[in-house]
Amino acid sequence: MGNDLDYLRSSTKYIILMTIIFILSMIAGLLVAIKYPGLSAGYLKEFEGSYGWLKTVDPLLIMLVIFANNALKSLAALVMGAALGIIPILFVIGNGMIISILADAVSRQHGTLFVIKALLPHGIIEVPMILISTGIGLRIGHLMFMSFMGQRADIKKELKMGTGFFLRRIAPLLFVAAFIETFVTPYIVMFPGP
Repeated sequence: MGNDLDYLRSSTKYIILMTIIFILSMIAGLLVAIKYPGLSAGYLKEFEGSYGWLKTVDPLLIMLVIFANNALKSLAALVMGAALGIIPILFVIGNGMIISILADAVSRQHGTLFVIKALLPHGIIEVPMILISTGIGLRIGHLMFMSFMGQRADIKKELKMGTGFFLRRIAPLLFVAAFIETFVTPYIVMFPGP
């Protein structure tokens, strides 16, 4: 536990940077959605077309699909940070913009409270785990860049530490988030608003 905490602390500046990029990309996505409301409706239709089939399958399978999707993408962003940190940054920008564009489309149909109830229960765990993954990816990318600049950096050790942290800490919490999204969020969404 101590080593993981130390590793997390040593990655703080990268995680904070990814969080700032995520927030800015969400703001950018929202501004785009407000300016072009047809775009957010189109994204929602495309999203429903891609993932609508999940409504017809067993909830346990839905949970496993959600978990696998989030875990594999987060791990890929972490490992591919070795490409000078570009992939994690693009991953965070893309996700931030898509989330806010879809949230805008859904809020136009069902209201802002519905969006909050649909995203907050699992998002409070899922989003930080993704930002930590991408922050570690950015850290690995920074070290890769420093090694290109002639500084000593053990990239292999760094990848091992990052993936180990992911498997021990991030993946289990992404599993919890997938469970909440599948089995808890639908009930919270059904509660009537004030």
